Amino acid sequence: MGDTVSLVIFFALAAMAVASAIMVITGRNLFHSAMSLGAYLLTIAGYYFLLNADLVGIMQVFVYVGGVVVVVLFGIMLTAQLTNVRLTSAMEQRWVTIVSLVSLAGLLVFVAKDTVFRISQLAPVADTTSFIGRMFMTDYILPFEVISVLLLAALIGAVIIAREEGGK
Repeated sequence: MGDTVSLVIFFALAAMAVASAIMVITGRNLFHSAMSLGAYLLTIAGYYFLLNADLVGIMQVFVYVGGVVVVVLFGIMLTAQLTNVRLTSAMEQRWVTIVSLVSLAGLLVFVAKDTVFRISQLAPVADTTSFIGRMFMTDYILPFEVISVLLLAALIGAVIIAREEGGK
């Protein structure tokens, strides 16, 4: 893909990400905010695809958009009291938000102004899926297995808790 096309896609994704993030924060309807969160997470997946990290982009769509956002939407829709609730914010909260935003932006500018950003001279990996799989099974086998045991323990704990609550 040409540099110009990549740059246009990058800035289009940036505009969509910022717009959807603002809609998440300022949305008055909880359902619309959750949908905007899904749009934001899709733009992040677009960045992964733009960086040729296909596996990470697909996992972003499956896990976050397909999993987390759908669970949030189910929670909103199954809670009858929250479906049509209009969210309000007090003026004091807005001032705290504005001060926090300006402080964070100032800190970001302060740190970034002296940073030298270098472009990597390494060649991009052609097949990211096999590269990530090879890294999981060689260099990162121990953290991979620890996480798998932790997830198994969480699953077993969830089943035990569900059985105890179901028997009552």
